Amino acid sequence: MNILVVSDLRVYYQTTKGVVKAVDGVDFKVEEGTSVGLAGESGCGKTTLGLSFLKLLPENGAIASGSLMFEGDDIDSLDEKTFREEVRWNRISMIFQGSMNALNPVFKVEDQIAEAIKLHDKKMKKRERIATARDLLRKVDIDPTMGRHYPHEFSGGMRQRAMIAMALACDPHLVIADEPTTALDVIVQKQIMDLLRRLKAEMNLSLVVISHDISVLAELCDYLNIMYAGRIVEWGAIEEIFENPRHHYTHGLISTFPTVEDEERKSTFEFIPGAPPNLLDPPLGCRFHPRCPAATEICRQEPPPEIRRQSEKHYVACHHQRGDLH
Repeated sequence: MNILVVSDLRVYYQTTKGVVKAVDGVDFKVEEGTSVGLAGESGCGKTTLGLSFLKLLPENGAIASGSLMFEGDDIDSLDEKTFREEVRWNRISMIFQGSMNALNPVFKVEDQIAEAIKLHDKKMKKRERIATARDLLRKVDIDPTMGRHYPHEFSGGMRQRAMIAMALACDPHLVIADEPTTALDVIVQKQIMDLLRRLKAEMNLSLVVISHDISVLAELCDYLNIMYAGRIVEWGAIEEIFENPRHHYTHGLISTFPTVEDEERKSTFEFIPGAPPNLLDPPLGCRFHPRCPAATEICRQEPPPEIRRQSEKHYVACHHQRGDLH
């Protein structure tokens, strides 16, 4: 069963220079109990898409059209009070990018976790809230006595774990993890990924993991969406995407990471030429065509159709996809 279904979503920002089409016609879904990755370069609209699930867009941002259905409820139709009390953090929560900025520096960590609980369970006494906060810290492998400390007294990895504990405070059904391993060393990254996998299994969570690091998503996710310039250009089962990338952008993302298994790629480093387009004025046709090695005139004029593989587990939007579908 799909816990989240996004259909033709468009999220725009009003700026002094014009309208930024950060998310421009996205279809996206999350099956209950699965992990879904969202990959792409900085500025492609990944975080905007994640924030729209919680209705936390900046003041100049708004959902222009499309639908967001979560567990049968139309998210965009709910008023702010109802959404805040019944959905946000109760049923959908978020691990924000940059734990040092997301945590309040003047409050103890356990008090911040307890505050999230208080907002949704006003009957619980303070002593019980603190006890629950300490249990959550223990769940994410932090000594519960550390809850009496301030965020600056935590290491980067501990702050990230504390953010995960806060996201789990109200026992949500869906957790959005925005760049959960950014700015952490590789050993701590591995610990955070192992923790997310364990919590997902123990709590039967559904996860949306947002990252520019496609190797992190390969470790964490069941399905992968590749986003470019406000649109999903390829999605499918994680094995399908990595073993047989169809979109030239997906192939480029995967090829930028070195491998110890492929002898040919050990000694070479590939990259995608150029830069993502300005979403104030995105290019006509396929938005990747200025950087694509296979672009032709149709790519410059017409948006690509979505083509489904015979397995029904792999979709790509490209006029000249890599390889043969048959």
